[in-house]
Amino acid sequence: MKNVMLGLCLLGLTSLAFAQTTPQNGNDADTDEVKLEGVTVSPLNLSYLNKVQDPHTPEEVVQLENTAARYDIKRSEIFDGSFEAYEVIFEQTDGGIVATYDREGKITSSLERFKNVALPVHIREMVYKKYPGWTITKDAYIVSYYEDLEEVQKIYKLQLKNGKQRKVLKCDSEGNML
Repeated sequence: MKNVMLGLCLLGLTSLAFAQTTPQNGNDADTDEVKLEGVTVSPLNLSYLNKVQDPHTPEEVVQLENTAARYDIKRSEIFDGSFEAYEVIFEQTDGGIVATYDREGKITSSLERFKNVALPVHIREMVYKKYPGWTITKDAYIVSYYEDLEEVQKIYKLQLKNGKQRKVLKCDSEGNML
């Protein structure tokens, strides 16, 4: 029985080896190289992603922003090309994005709000250095994107608590207090 199984395995492997053939001249006869002159391929909403995401952007935010960037408004039931802009709402458990798309499917603006995100380390460290003894009880991450503007507004709104005292802080994504 052992010899029969070994023989079947060898027979199967040899048939796989013969299935991989190449032409005599060594070139693949079935594939030709196609050169596209003057064609640049890039994702439609890459500029949106480059502006709203940075190395410190929380993972749950990145995932929903990627979903919004990949969304094809032209395949939507409501799209007929007659309107100048289309508003789409993306939601998840603790946040959402309201994105405005133009007729071509490009994001022209977005308003994003997420609650209880994992704060970047540099922001947590900044808070604990400036406010020793205080704990962060709530946080929100708010992003305002407009295609026409160079800067994207990214704000962390933090609620701190120390005993019965409470404070609300705002800082940008670099950790600068606002």
